[in-house]
Amino acid sequence: MCSQINSEEKIDINFREVVNILKESNVSYWLCQGTLLGVIRDKNLIPWDHDIDLALWSGSISKDRIKEIMSAKNFILKDKFLDQDDQITFTKTGGREVDFNFYEVLTNKKNEKIAFVDWKIPKNKLCKFIEALAAANIYDGNFKKIIKVFSIFQPIFLRIKIFLIKRNLFYQSAGYSHPVKLVEEIINMPFKGLEIKVPKNFDEYLKYIYGDNWIVPKKKYNWIKDSPSTIKRK
Repeated sequence: MCSQINSEEKIDINFREVVNILKESNVSYWLCQGTLLGVIRDKNLIPWDHDIDLALWSGSISKDRIKEIMSAKNFILKDKFLDQDDQITFTKTGGREVDFNFYEVLTNKKNEKIAFVDWKIPKNKLCKFIEALAAANIYDGNFKKIIKVFSIFQPIFLRIKIFLIKRNLFYQSAGYSHPVKLVEEIINMPFKGLEIKVPKNFDEYLKYIYGDNWIVPKKKYNWIKDSPSTIKRK
């Protein structure tokens, strides 16, 4: 009994709460990406992963409904530039950010049904640099000490970013993909006192997303370069 209590205490508070919220609200979802990877491979959340990854079908529930559900539990919607991005993020003090990823279904050249989540990323290194400077006061990525030196110019770079976004010159689409069949059957799994939802074929799913060596932890993982499943669209 003592080990069970200790195990429950270690889980991220926002992870525990969002799992229970979705269960209470009868929302269909599955754990995906890094959260699923940690649960299956490490039997815990990955320490250097800073968010909770949840997947939903874009036609199963609206973003507005998820916003209502989460806001009612005092989660704060994170401001973003793009409503057309397939991800919405919530924050709450004490735990990790919570990402809801709305997957759509595409048909590839082999006429196979593919699940794809559309995220927006800077088109090139210049756009990436502008994006960092446009958020210099809260930037926490590479070269953050240098970026913060230029925080005084943040309003200027923010205007440049918005100008380029409006002219479709700043972002391109990219995101994880996988065969729809890998998530056609979702099962309940016990995890640290919770009942979580995961793909039944989670090992095949993780292999598709992260490659044959998905079982080996990789701290400096880059989802754009390292994932064999990433699709880019201009």
